[in-house]
Amino acid sequence: MLRAVIFDMDGVIVDSEPLHIEAERKTLAPYGIKLEENELQKYMGRTPKVLLEDIIEKYRLNTTIEEIYPVHKKNLLNLYKNEVELIPGVLELITDLDSEGVALALASSSDKVLILSVLEKFHLSDFFKVIVSGEEVKNVKPSPDIFLKTAQKLGYSPGECAVIEDSSAGVRSARSAGMVCVGFRSPHSKGQDITEAELVIDDLREIDYQVLKGLVDGRVF
Repeated sequence: MLRAVIFDMDGVIVDSEPLHIEAERKTLAPYGIKLEENELQKYMGRTPKVLLEDIIEKYRLNTTIEEIYPVHKKNLLNLYKNEVELIPGVLELITDLDSEGVALALASSSDKVLILSVLEKFHLSDFFKVIVSGEEVKNVKPSPDIFLKTAQKLGYSPGECAVIEDSSAGVRSARSAGMVCVGFRSPHSKGQDITEAELVIDDLREIDYQVLKGLVDGRVF
């Protein structure tokens, strides 16, 4: 039985992937590093710390993650506050699920401050019973840790939860956690293999409570 739906944030609730790319380029510019979009896409769905740690090591930058990450987080937060927009159809989906009594949660690799800025900007805080950020788990996506922790905080088993994800890492994480997963081809999820998901969609308006309930109940659509 469907008890809860767990949303990823970046690329599912908000169209933020271009902002991540812009922030990453801005953060790395003082070091003379200009990454191509296809290289940045490899880190989609994962915490920016993973990207920055890899870049520091690969290019032997004269900095540390402790020094560069606060700068990056500030760049990203400014972009979120000023430019981020909701994904079409997500508000309708959230309100539909809420009206059916489904518990909603958000499990994102982003830092808590970014998650809260999005929820505040779009007045979504009251909809989400549980929020788990990448800072709260030892192993980030594609590890199942973040979804297992979210289910635990919700008080439901993984089999009672459905996940909406747009990245390869996120889909693998949800499936490894034993959860039904809808793979969403978001506007900027180029090159992401989300075929492990039970259902792949191009528009959030393709799903609602009945579709997600059917997936969890094992029916075929």
